Amino acid sequence: MDTLFLAARALFLVLAAMNLKSTSWRLFSCSIVVALLAADTMVIRTGRKAVDYLFGVNLGATVLQSIRFLLLVRPLEEYRHESDKVPAYRLPFIQRFFWLLKMIYSPRGIGWSFKAENSIVPVDPRHRTRASSIASRLRWLLSHYLLLDAATLYMRCNPALLSGASVTSQGYIIQCLNVAVAFCQSYAILTCIHCVLAVLAVSANFDQPQAWPQPFGHWKNAYTIRKFWGKVWHQFFRHDLTLFGPHRPKRNPWDPVSTENSSASNLREREPWGTSYRRLCYAFVCSAFVHVCGDIVLQFRIWNDLSSTGASKVMDAPNVIGYSAPYFLLQPVGVLVEDAVVEAGKRMGLKEGRWTRMVGYVWVVAFTSFFYAFSLDGLSSAFRVGHRPGEGVADRTTLIEVVADRVFGVQLVPLMSSWFPGV
Repeated sequence: MDTLFLAARALFLVLAAMNLKSTSWRLFSCSIVVALLAADTMVIRTGRKAVDYLFGVNLGATVLQSIRFLLLVRPLEEYRHESDKVPAYRLPFIQRFFWLLKMIYSPRGIGWSFKAENSIVPVDPRHRTRASSIASRLRWLLSHYLLLDAATLYMRCNPALLSGASVTSQGYIIQCLNVAVAFCQSYAILTCIHCVLAVLAVSANFDQPQAWPQPFGHWKNAYTIRKFWGKVWHQFFRHDLTLFGPHRPKRNPWDPVSTENSSASNLREREPWGTSYRRLCYAFVCSAFVHVCGDIVLQFRIWNDLSSTGASKVMDAPNVIGYSAPYFLLQPVGVLVEDAVVEAGKRMGLKEGRWTRMVGYVWVVAFTSFFYAFSLDGLSSAFRVGHRPGEGVADRTTLIEVVADRVFGVQLVPLMSSWFPGV
């Protein structure tokens, strides 16, 4: 993290801890933090374009957090952690600061009053002691590092991905594999980072094992687009993406739980479809914004790399701002289509079963492989502009290659490259 970003985060926490009452002052404080983050998009450099893009996504999420906590809500008054004894706004300033720090680094709301109960897979009862939790996370870390290694090896072997050709250039089956590898990389990286943090937090006695459930849901639930995003894919941005609502009625976290609140679980079922769909549309607009922030950081990185080679090169630089947006903006359309099909099936008397779920899996794969290809092509081309030796992920020799070479004497890259069709 660079200095400007850390300064913006620290200022954000200080201003939120002040619990400003005036709307004008809250708007002013939010504007300062957002301006600092916007300035950071022009100067941040990590040395790798893919990491620059991910950092830009993080910047976009921080912008949404700033809007929520500095402008739209008063977290010290409206939220509560399960360990709180008194409302946070009654704490001394320094305690409020660290209370907010803990909250913003708990994006899924585990242990907080804003936790989304239905989207998080609880920790297995067998892994709720410190020793068993650490052991299970280390096993996950190893298995998902090998998955990341396998995805990287695939990219090193596929001539289309190495040459910069379109991911659709080798036929539809390979196109699906190319898109799946892109998702596997994100899935494996996030899981490995989560496992490392979980091991550190649990072993240092900062958290209980229950505070670190798996970052992703069960893949068997990904038989609709709505369930893929709502129950399977990571929920780290869920709270930030829903900041514009429409929000469900919520009680004061310090009010005693009464029998009237026992029907809270039924409230979701009675919510009008239009309200739910509008919230989903707003969430994906915010998701598109977050990922476009990654495009912007990547664009400035490209301009900076080409500026050293001459002004004419800068003028010829490709525009990558907006490549990430279409895929996320099209998700509500996919949800609308599948909701219509599901409703028609119910009226025809069809019931959910093994075969309907199989059709659902095919639908999700087809939709994702078709619409994500555009974004993937654009970002892959951007990563290659002004490419320097050792910068691309495909330049890294994988552990699988090293083992295959030293143990079996097999050069995997030349062997596997021959399996792919030409570009």
